[in-house]
Amino acid sequence: MTNPASAPRPRRSAVLRVACALACAAFFAAACSDEGPVSGPGTMTATLVGPNGAEGAALVSILGDGIGSVSGVGTTTVHARSGDSELRLVLIDQTGGTLSFEVAVPDTTQPPAVVIHEVAGPDDALRPSVDGYTVEFAR
Repeated sequence: MTNPASAPRPRRSAVLRVACALACAAFFAAACSDEGPVSGPGTMTATLVGPNGAEGAALVSILGDGIGSVSGVGTTTVHARSGDSELRLVLIDQTGGTLSFEVAVPDTTQPPAVVIHEVAGPDDALRPSVDGYTVEFAR
């Protein structure tokens, strides 16, 4: 009769080493496959960011060739007029809040240039300056 205690058992350390190696290989393969953003046309979300919080309206120009359609995000209404390599936008939020819009661009890895002309608060009063305002783009 054989003693069950003396029967050979699989080596747990070998099993753990193989499992760890497979997990590490899968992790590194996933990390190496992320090549980052790919250049090409698409839609970006743009948000007016400023020092005063909620805003009621803004006059903004987007500069560059290949700028496409524009639409408001959330409670923002957009009125657009295009010219030579310029898209002039009036952004309005009747309740006062975040002014955001989506814009079709020729390359989502390169946000277009923006000029902020005027900004008005929720009370419809023009801000004395546009210093400190930017438009942030997200893919």
